[in-house]
Amino acid sequence: MVVHPQVVTKAHLAGCAAGKQGKFAEFKNQWWEKAFANRKFDDDVINEIAKSIGLDMTKFKADWDGEDCKKLLADDANELQKFHVNSTPSFFINGQHVGGALPKESFKQVIDEKLKVAEASGTTGAEYYDKEIMGKGEKQFRSKKDPKPAGH
Repeated sequence: MVVHPQVVTKAHLAGCAAGKQGKFAEFKNQWWEKAFANRKFDDDVINEIAKSIGLDMTKFKADWDGEDCKKLLADDANELQKFHVNSTPSFFINGQHVGGALPKESFKQVIDEKLKVAEASGTTGAEYYDKEIMGKGEKQFRSKKDPKPAGH
């Protein structure tokens, strides 16, 4: 959900409201095409999209401003905090958070390092993550800004 709340909170609430009418995918697709691509994030664009996909506008507006959708967004934000996700895009490579857009070569370097560690572990690829990443006591995902304490 909301990594950039100042820009997309209304859109996420609207997506939730559209989803309550079974039209989340249609709303999301139109949002990317009509709003995001043109950098128009205001209520008029959101209402235009909702109408164009055939939503019941009375129900849409009530759900858009409703407690259910607000709670869903708050729950999503809390979940992102658990994983220290604060950037778009965000990736996890064998438990290591990699935030933001990186050049291809930087991704390759991280992946190659993680592959060497995995191959040296003697664990099969299918079992590596469960056994080596989650099974060895690390229960919290960490970013470079929140490294694992020394000695652990």
